[in-house]
Amino acid sequence: MIRRPLRMRAQRGSRAVAALIGAALCAAVLSACSGEAVVTHPTPEASQTPIVLTTLPPIGFNHRYGNNPVAASDAFAMERRLFAQKQYWEVGLRTDPAQAGFVDEGDAVATASARAKSTDMLLILASESLPTLRALLVAGDAGQQQYCQDLVEQLRTQGYTGLRKVNLVVFFGESDRHAELDWSPGAGYSFKVLDNNLNGALLTPIPTATPFATPVAH
Repeated sequence: MIRRPLRMRAQRGSRAVAALIGAALCAAVLSACSGEAVVTHPTPEASQTPIVLTTLPPIGFNHRYGNNPVAASDAFAMERRLFAQKQYWEVGLRTDPAQAGFVDEGDAVATASARAKSTDMLLILASESLPTLRALLVAGDAGQQQYCQDLVEQLRTQGYTGLRKVNLVVFFGESDRHAELDWSPGAGYSFKVLDNNLNGALLTPIPTATPFATPVAH
């Protein structure tokens, strides 16, 4: 199989990487929205009293980060923490059932309840930053697994206590699906590299990159 040349940038990911994350989350967003409501437009009666909405529902969030407001907020917060540590990953988070996360984020109790109701999670990391990718690769497969596990554990300790399945996917650039981490209560963690670490291509001619430290928790 001939691989498309991997295009990287020295710093932050491109718009294409953001689009990749958005595409991976989009199907879940559409699925969640499809069964929410059916809007009809009945003919009003002459004596009908107009309905006045005093507040709008809490639906404003960035779909690039997540498939509901709580997931999007948690993904954005993780991305900011990683950037602060010069670990230039773009982060996307999908949680199911998606509808559980449609709450007012200003309500701490509702947000905590939304996280606890999530049963499935998909976490996506994507980057075109060469220093970021090299720092991951030089840790070896075991180090990569530990790094990914630490990120999942950060989310779980934020209150995602009802999870039955977690899948984390790492993308290098726009198209290389580098690795996957899976977790379930019974099986625990499993990790697999899908691209043979690009046969060491990203570590040449700089094989002395420093592995990432444990990600700082929230």
